[in-house]
Amino acid sequence: MLKRIIIGVFIFTIFAFSTLDLGSVTDGPFKSASSSFVKRPKPYGLDSLVFAYDNYLQNAVDSMKSPGAAVALVYKGEIMLLKGYGVRKFGEQDTVNTHTAFRLGSVSKGFASVLTGIMVEEGSLGWDDRIQSYLNDFSMKDTSAASHMTVRNILSHTTGFPEHTYTDMLDHGYDYDKIKGALAGVSTIAKPGQIYGYQNVAYSLIGDVLYNATGRDYNNLLQDKIFVPLNMRDASTDFVSFYYNPNTAVPHLRTGTTWRPKPKNNRYYSASPASGINASASDMAKWLLALTGYYPEIIDNKTIHEIADHTIETPKKATYRKNWRSLEKTYYGLGWRVFHVYGHDIVYHGGYVEGFRAEIAFDPETKMGIAVLFNSNTPVASECVPRFVNSFFDTCLPDSGSRLYADK
Repeated sequence: MLKRIIIGVFIFTIFAFSTLDLGSVTDGPFKSASSSFVKRPKPYGLDSLVFAYDNYLQNAVDSMKSPGAAVALVYKGEIMLLKGYGVRKFGEQDTVNTHTAFRLGSVSKGFASVLTGIMVEEGSLGWDDRIQSYLNDFSMKDTSAASHMTVRNILSHTTGFPEHTYTDMLDHGYDYDKIKGALAGVSTIAKPGQIYGYQNVAYSLIGDVLYNATGRDYNNLLQDKIFVPLNMRDASTDFVSFYYNPNTAVPHLRTGTTWRPKPKNNRYYSASPASGINASASDMAKWLLALTGYYPEIIDNKTIHEIADHTIETPKKATYRKNWRSLEKTYYGLGWRVFHVYGHDIVYHGGYVEGFRAEIAFDPETKMGIAVLFNSNTPVASECVPRFVNSFFDTCLPDSGSRLYADK
């Protein structure tokens, strides 16, 4: 009888631990945190791959390819690697940890499209709503184009404006609110939806649209709908928060064979949807878990599907062809690039503001995600994410066309 009781307790304990929510992110380099989903077996070779990638980033910083860096790597609801490397400021001793905040640059765009999706799900607006329904004063030289411009056009860079219209003014420190009115005088090169032309000023119109659709400031909406529910406690959207945060990375530019720290600056914060977010590796781990489907109560799968759609095909740049093996086609979805590699759609974006680089990618099918942050304009940023993705498919999913490890 006693033997049966012991066996019963043992079986119950195994079952309980197999379904346990393991809780929040802590500060060691290798993490294991799950959602309420039952944990699934990892593919062969993943642990070794993660260990090798950790060494790769450590060696990059040790060899002075960047003063500091941080990484978040997730797979099927588990945080596989969460770690800081190097120092926050060259020549000083303060090290980068998982809560050190970096500027994300254009990786911010993915937050804007997901936030829009959340508000679409709540019924505040629609993806194909006309912009003038929310911005009565929005005008363009081509009045027909202005009347047909949609939310989807803004988020997919298919507005018809020439590429990077007035981005140079943001570079020189002009506020978005002082620039956006000048869009009315710009000659377009295509009708909305016809061609891809990357934007920062026009993209930030989504903040104005969301404000008029909900009556709430974009940054506050982002806090309430994404940062707070996901417990992204190091994330912010303004210069003051970044400047006075005691645990932030300092931007660096290369000078000869060394790194030169640069003062923190407030450029691009006024264009928050395009390039205004600050966040840590810890924040990015939670963001990746949500993007890979493990917080559906916060980000619905319908939104993930919309942002990862092949909205417009884009040119395959030389740097993409060089770094992403098996690259077939490249697209822009909504706030995200979509690279078709190894038979999978990898949802990706990179970001740059002076002295910072950020890279992020995730695969909605395999539930793999990675984000890497640098406090420098290091060229390592261009290769670090495709390096992991290439190795992941080569090592863990050699039959990359199969669904052997995909969630059922």
